[in-house]
Amino acid sequence: MLALARVIRRILPTSPCQTLRAAGTTNLRKCLKRFNIPSIFRYAPSSHLPSINIVRSYSAQVNVDELTVDYEYVKQATAKSSTLIIDVREPHEIVEHGKIPNSVNIPLGNVSPVLGTMPDKDFQEAYKRPKPAEDTEIIFYCMIGKRSGMAQQNAINLGFKNAKNYLGSFTDWASKSQ
Repeated sequence: MLALARVIRRILPTSPCQTLRAAGTTNLRKCLKRFNIPSIFRYAPSSHLPSINIVRSYSAQVNVDELTVDYEYVKQATAKSSTLIIDVREPHEIVEHGKIPNSVNIPLGNVSPVLGTMPDKDFQEAYKRPKPAEDTEIIFYCMIGKRSGMAQQNAINLGFKNAKNYLGSFTDWASKSQ
């Protein structure tokens, strides 16, 4: 009951029940009654509250090596039309530093709306490629790999099962492709 009382004290409005909140459980019950909180929470001791069994399920163990790629992998992927390589940097960064061949630019802030809600036809028009399916291999990169990791997580949250992050990103690409 004390844990429940603490939670309820935090959510009650501070002005009408300020003194009641500070006084403890007895006065808390009066305050709960005043706000018509259901009686199960007002009067039942914690031992009489319904028990809820929560079963937490875990997905299969994630292999980090399957989610990250290196220079050689990306170099081979540039020749595959089935792989979508997405540069999540801002357009001015691409103008300044260059880009990986056959990649499309979708800035990090636009990744979720573009992959999630943009219609297939609009995607095709904007990026001259079909919108990826949930099992399409997508490789994200940025300048050093941090933003691309966030974009990868966004894609995974949207249901893309084959989203990968180029950890070295453009810095690695530029140093090895000279």
